[in-house]
Amino acid sequence: MDISPSFNLWSEPWITVETRQNNLETVGIEKLLTYAHDYRTLFDPSPLVIVSLHRLFAAILQDAFKLEKKRHLLELWELDKFPLDKIQQFGREYAHRFDLFSAETPFSQTADIPLYPEKKGQGKSVGYLLQEQTAGTAVTHYNHTYDSDQILCAACCAKGLLTIPAFASSGGAGIKPSINGVPPIYIIPGGETYYHSLVASLVTPNFQPEIADRENDTPWWRHESIVGKKEELLKVGYLHSLTFPARRVRLHPEPMTNPCSRCGQHTTWAATEMAYEMGESRPKEAAFWQDPFAAYRQKEDKAPIPIRPLEGKAIWREFSGLFLPQEEEGKYIRPRLIGQLELEEIRNVMPYNNTTPFPFQIIGLRTDMKMKIFEWESSGFLVPPRVLRDAETAVKITTALEFAGKCEGILKNIYDKHFSGTSPQFPDAQPIKGTTAVKNQMIHAYWQQLGDEFRRWIMHFTLEADVEAIFEDWLQHVIRTGGELFRDTAQQLNTGTSTALICEAASNHCWGSLYSYRNKQYPKEDNQ
Repeated sequence: MDISPSFNLWSEPWITVETRQNNLETVGIEKLLTYAHDYRTLFDPSPLVIVSLHRLFAAILQDAFKLEKKRHLLELWELDKFPLDKIQQFGREYAHRFDLFSAETPFSQTADIPLYPEKKGQGKSVGYLLQEQTAGTAVTHYNHTYDSDQILCAACCAKGLLTIPAFASSGGAGIKPSINGVPPIYIIPGGETYYHSLVASLVTPNFQPEIADRENDTPWWRHESIVGKKEELLKVGYLHSLTFPARRVRLHPEPMTNPCSRCGQHTTWAATEMAYEMGESRPKEAAFWQDPFAAYRQKEDKAPIPIRPLEGKAIWREFSGLFLPQEEEGKYIRPRLIGQLELEEIRNVMPYNNTTPFPFQIIGLRTDMKMKIFEWESSGFLVPPRVLRDAETAVKITTALEFAGKCEGILKNIYDKHFSGTSPQFPDAQPIKGTTAVKNQMIHAYWQQLGDEFRRWIMHFTLEADVEAIFEDWLQHVIRTGGELFRDTAQQLNTGTSTALICEAASNHCWGSLYSYRNKQYPKEDNQ
């Protein structure tokens, strides 16, 4: 008997969640939203999938609850779970649009390409759906597989499709990135339960992109089942943006006989090949699109630029732009959803007091701004309420990070001066030629140690804390960390008596320069 392929994401179990009892459970979308209050968080090996799933759920909830007014959001904060009738009503209307292998309305795919190709072997490998999978000439990360051997279960196919709206980047001639351009760093708010995390991610129209089309917003379940090839859209709704089909995809299902290349599991249906082309995009001259989950750098004469992962720069060093309140003409624009969370009416109904740190997850994908993908980055922060609200605290934290950056420059300059292969100060000593690798190792350790301390340090900004005292503690820690690491690096380069004087002089010069810079920029009152 001929059985039509089907895998409905609304009802089939495919999403892994962590329960409040610390167990893992696999559920479908309907069950996840119905029992979000019983789960702690999502679980997946890829943080990109975590972001993509979360944004899908936010879009569904925004649509199901019609959050047009602030009071609608306040009502959800006053509850501890989503009203069942709204979830069920959404399912009755749109569950059929979540079938991954539907012939007429496949989820997040285009229906004008046949479900089955005329000839097997002519499609793209399904590995192109997931950034960590090998495919074509893409960089291999930890997974090495031939294209012809790639097979993805239905669950992993769905997860790959969902990463397209948030993370599709440039991919060669004519292949444009998704609605946010080269993928930004995304912020996902946490909470005591996943219900709170989801409610914190819902935004009223005032905090959605200013240019979002409010008259004709078409998330995938209301989108035509055909994705236009290289179609440029001048108008896009907010919910449309969360499910933006930047690629024209059509999975070619087949009965699953081998385990999934990504997760090792089996589903009834899988895919090894697909049609994969450029889909929707926005014109190059389109107005600035401000995603509520992303932060931006302000440019005087240009549109703001998303904060993205940078090579050699740990993601926590973007803390100022990601979290801190800014002046109107400041250097950064933090995510709009954080601004909404800081509304007094919202704070008053949230299940946290004024001293409870707010949890956030930060996730980004580092690329070469074109088609090369290097790595993902994921980090978590507990952020005290004062840090999110207080302008004085924001200035101190920004200054603290800038101070650490200046001290990095001091370490590099002194290393280059003393370990360049010449030693005018000690002409009789054996010169030391320090390698760039050793210097980079020192700088990497410097930022790694400061990152561990920074997470502890920001927790000191309680409502009653002395900001100046906390700032002074940071300055001392940065100097101590830099000085000790430079000393240890110099000792590595010391090969005997003839080089000891150079290493000792370099270390003393480093300590002196760090303290000199500190005293010049932030002199202690008792020293004045």
